[in-house]
Amino acid sequence: MRGITLCLILCSLILTCTTGCMAPSSPPEELTSHSWKLVSYNDGNELADAGPLTILTLKFGDDGRISGNAGCNDYFGDYRLEGGLISLRALGATEKYCLAPEGIMDLEQIYFLLLKNATRYSIDQDILTLSHYDEEKLLIFR
Repeated sequence: MRGITLCLILCSLILTCTTGCMAPSSPPEELTSHSWKLVSYNDGNELADAGPLTILTLKFGDDGRISGNAGCNDYFGDYRLEGGLISLRALGATEKYCLAPEGIMDLEQIYFLLLKNATRYSIDQDILTLSHYDEEKLLIFR
């Protein structure tokens, strides 16, 4: 009888510890506390300035969702963090076509591609960097 009681206590402790360890953690407040504005992006050769007339935004929610504006269209999706790793999934967007500022639709397509390729994030002071592993910076936000 004593062995069964000890076994039940041990199983209960293991279950409690496992449940607590596997509970999802909240994303860092420095990531979710404001809307990020794109300042530069990888154009294939180097980091290019997003320009003063173009406002692309990215907002991380506490619920694992992202949203923002890609210059013309609003977008949304899911994100997952593990340490400094990030994965952005299930991206969807509205389907407007914008003529101004010139080139915004091309930039929007590049932006969505870079978002999907992001695998790592870092925040240094007020700058968010999304990178492809440690190989190249893709998107820089402030």
